[in-house]
Amino acid sequence: MAAWTHIAHDALSLPAASVTWSSISASYDHLCIKVSCRGDVGDYAGNTLLTFNASSGGTDYTETVLKATTATVVTETVAARGNFVSVMIAEGDIVSPTFGLAELWIPHYSNTANFKQIFCQAVVPNDSISDDLWQVRFSAGLWAATPAAIDEITIAGNSSSDFQANSTFDLYGITGA
Repeated sequence: MAAWTHIAHDALSLPAASVTWSSISASYDHLCIKVSCRGDVGDYAGNTLLTFNASSGGTDYTETVLKATTATVVTETVAARGNFVSVMIAEGDIVSPTFGLAELWIPHYSNTANFKQIFCQAVVPNDSISDDLWQVRFSAGLWAATPAAIDEITIAGNSSSDFQANSTFDLYGITGA
């Protein structure tokens, strides 16, 4: 049976540009991140920028995304980036006090022989069924840096967005799964 350990909880009392967890123990089998957040730019949904071990600005992150923002589902591949854009968040134009929700899985994060995978499901709800005013997103990514255990994770708003107060970020370690 899997055992969940709550490693970290960040609840923002003031707006913040990012959340970082460092010195993550390698004693778990997998990591899970749960996010409830809202940005502050004038839009309905926005990306966050997710990095491992302070590795950004290169071309080590690739992901494939399946998303619905209208009646038509689309796929896209985002390759050779300096970060993952997996987590979608509600932005300032969504009806208040709506927050976007996301769950991310990072299997075998402490393995030092292979590249790291990430799986994310995210939703930005809204009180409108109009195109592009809501979003459901599933993504799978690969961090193809030199194989190393993940011991630091940063989730940041995009270049112009901060996370609003009351956004929450939780990191769990899973063993026995």
